[in-house]
Amino acid sequence: SEPRLRIRTPGWSSESVWNVLGRLPKWISDEFSAIRITGTNEELSNGSARIVGSVGGIEVEATSGVDALYAIHVYLREFCGTMITWEGSNVPMEGECKRPQDFERKYDSKEIRYFGNPCTYSYSFAWWDWAHWERFIDWLALSGFNMVLTPVGQEAIWAKLWSELGISESGLNDFFSGPAFLAWHRMGNVQKLGGPMSVEYLESQLELNKKIVNRLVELGIVPVLPTFAGFVPKEFERKHPDLQYLHNACWNNLNETYSCTTSLHPQEPHFKKIAKLFVEMQSALYGEVTDVYSADPFNESPPAHLTESEVAQMSSAIHQGCSMGNEKCIWLLQSWTFAYDGWKKSAVESFLTRVPVGRMIILDLQAEKRALYKEFDGFFGHFFVWCLLQNFGGNTQMRGNLGKLHENYRTAVDSVPSMAGMGLTMEGINQNYVVYQYMIDLAWTNAELHPMEWINGYASARYGANSSLESSAWKLLLSTFYTQLNYAYDPYFLLDSPEFNEREERREIFIYFRPKFTQRIRYWFPAVLIEKLGKMFTVLNRTLGTNELFRQDYADVMREVIQEKLGKRINYVDNGYALQDNNMMKKGCADVAILFDLLDKNEVRDLSSWIMMARNAARPKGQADSFERQARNQLTLWGPTGEIPDYARKEWSGLIKKFYAKRWAFFCDYVQSGVRYNQNKFEEKLFNEVELPFAHL
Repeated sequence: SEPRLRIRTPGWSSESVWNVLGRLPKWISDEFSAIRITGTNEELSNGSARIVGSVGGIEVEATSGVDALYAIHVYLREFCGTMITWEGSNVPMEGECKRPQDFERKYDSKEIRYFGNPCTYSYSFAWWDWAHWERFIDWLALSGFNMVLTPVGQEAIWAKLWSELGISESGLNDFFSGPAFLAWHRMGNVQKLGGPMSVEYLESQLELNKKIVNRLVELGIVPVLPTFAGFVPKEFERKHPDLQYLHNACWNNLNETYSCTTSLHPQEPHFKKIAKLFVEMQSALYGEVTDVYSADPFNESPPAHLTESEVAQMSSAIHQGCSMGNEKCIWLLQSWTFAYDGWKKSAVESFLTRVPVGRMIILDLQAEKRALYKEFDGFFGHFFVWCLLQNFGGNTQMRGNLGKLHENYRTAVDSVPSMAGMGLTMEGINQNYVVYQYMIDLAWTNAELHPMEWINGYASARYGANSSLESSAWKLLLSTFYTQLNYAYDPYFLLDSPEFNEREERREIFIYFRPKFTQRIRYWFPAVLIEKLGKMFTVLNRTLGTNELFRQDYADVMREVIQEKLGKRINYVDNGYALQDNNMMKKGCADVAILFDLLDKNEVRDLSSWIMMARNAARPKGQADSFERQARNQLTLWGPTGEIPDYARKEWSGLIKKFYAKRWAFFCDYVQSGVRYNQNKFEEKLFNEVELPFAHL
């Protein structure tokens, strides 16, 4: 018979649905006369929910608790002008729902709705406390997610295990990174960077993850816990020189102190022993809450001369080691390395076919852009989740293509039986919410979901209001920023100009990078439409300015308006330098300073709350300065000497003023100083005088 994907769900409480609603204003619970959960909740099954309104009230019937909550949230959006997002919400204290007396809605989805990219846990969640997590888990439940990555707090378990295996405190300090960089420590890219972490901090994170896992379990959501991927402290290798190891490549220009990590060779019997010990220690702490475990052994820094037999041995060892700790282990793997590190098809086949079908789930991590299931024969029979990545480093520029999502997701649903569901795998949240809400809704319907029709309901739920201007503004946003094409529109020639490179496609706007000459912002639609959007949102701001979600959207639109002007004024300074016209440079630089000030004042998200969260997370409190330095460094230099500069840039108030604006002011002074311009010399001076003082580790 065909292999099935059988994913055991954790025990759940029937109260959990009402508990989520209970954390919202009371009128919401009062709307529903009955909520019935029909599934056995022993294993994940296809999602389904039905919501029926009649004279007697509104009844919800669903296969699982989160299925019911998804349907309830759609009802609140459709009839009550209400929306709950991952950042803020539009939920009045006294609600009014305008529903027809009799109505019925049905929702269906594939069996997995997954959330989690390891990077998000550093780029967005690094400093979160339980209050943040509780709100976010409610949002996950109201969006119908039923499988969530839970990597937090694992270092406390690893510290105990490595100590038992004879690793000293200094050996651990050379191994564990600091909290801002843990995502990449967990994937074997980074060691020591930003460390050490105190035992007290590790314990606080473990306690936090117990709360996270318990809440997910209550809701019937499958937590994905880690298993051993092979990475060992350098001291382990020194203590056991007789064993074989794999030496991973240095990652992103980091030196051997901070990268170039070591993996135990998968043929060593120690490999499976460590895996078994870790999984058992973890189960002792959390209980038998999951059979799904994550491990990514070769993410972005595989060893230089990896053979196909070593690749096969590694997947065997990870799967078997995990299964020795939990005989039902299902390994969740990111497919990212296959594309990023340029694997041959035969190597992918060797790696994947060592694990039985049904005992592995593959995240097709950036399926919206490059669907790897098509390149690797549907992952050679394994079940996979179609994921939307879309965002890198958590920057907040507007971009997306809703129509393309529809087309690509439906193609996968219709053509591949081993496609098991949808995943969100953005590297950072709090950006382009419209794209992710559309993706969630797309996963819950078999009908056509025309973006132009869908967007009206999205806007009215978001703002709790309806107007023709609001509708026109969102339709214009949809047909510009949210229909992203891969070629540029060039107003100078009125032709489509060359395709965007990867950086332009990701909207790496030059204003937020190190200054240099002759850069411009290119769009895939006529730039005059940005001014038009600005005017529409400025009018809407008069009536919607107090709405939290509108303020986020208004900031996004006005950022584009100001950026477009700022880009042109920087080009004016470039021209002044080329002509050696001091007045042009002076005038242009004065305008640049004014526009940066406007840009900074426009934002609703700010640097100070990120820093405050980092300082509050520190245990003991004496670590607060170290945590703040890491928080600043991750956003800017990303590494002790700027190894991945501006990758995780954020268009935040405070950061614009204290960092991006300062860099351009420094550039302005430099070009006006009469010194002959040399990019390398300029960047060295900039690094020492502006960047390092802000972001040294």
